Amino acid sequence: MATGACNPNPEEPQNIYDQPEFFAGYSQMERFGHGWSKALEQPLFLSLLPSLAGLRALDLGCGAGQLSVHLAESGASEVVAVDVSATMLHLARAERGHPCVQYRQASIEELAFEPARFDLVVSSLAFHYVADYARLIRNITTWLTPGGTLVFSTEHPIYTARLPGEGWLPEEPGGWRIDNYFVEGERTETWFVSGVRKYHRTLATLIDTLLRNDLRVDRVIEPVPDAARLRDRPQEAEHLRRPMFILIRATRA
Repeated sequence: MATGACNPNPEEPQNIYDQPEFFAGYSQMERFGHGWSKALEQPLFLSLLPSLAGLRALDLGCGAGQLSVHLAESGASEVVAVDVSATMLHLARAERGHPCVQYRQASIEELAFEPARFDLVVSSLAFHYVADYARLIRNITTWLTPGGTLVFSTEHPIYTARLPGEGWLPEEPGGWRIDNYFVEGERTETWFVSGVRKYHRTLATLIDTLLRNDLRVDRVIEPVPDAARLRDRPQEAEHLRRPMFILIRATRA
């Protein structure tokens, strides 16, 4: 799920994945489509999931539906899969239809469900597109059953704090530049197109917001490539120098 650069109203969620130029670039990434399982963080994300048998699940920012179908094929009785992008949902319905998966077009910000509607809420790399993280977590807590699980990945605060600029310093010995780490809020970057809007928040905000909403943090993972992966993808050695993603699992009290 994304919030998008060509939105005329900056107060509304963006829908950048429906912009043809952006989608043309994004669709060339290895992690797109059937390459989803090859993404650095995905095996670790899946390891954080609880036993899925019979669970009612919500996938926030489902994209082309890879995670949603995985949940259903692994035993979830119902998966509500939500994304703002018509393009991504068209692909999801065409390529990853499943009788237990209901695809719905909506932004994360506008969703409303009755209390205790889901046993599991998941989100893969979507929360950094949401402006009001505190409200989102309050909503998720309400939607979860007592003992229910939240598993999400988002861009790491060290990664989102790089803006403006591309992060890597060109001079020797080089390094990763972060700026205004404690200044939370909107940051705009160029990613296939200019004006892609994301939201930076500190690590403390990510974790403390969960705790203040009766969510017990069970696991925190910063994905890093191992030696075997680096032999096939030497370009990923940059992930040894700074984290790009953070994965969190939490349980509702």
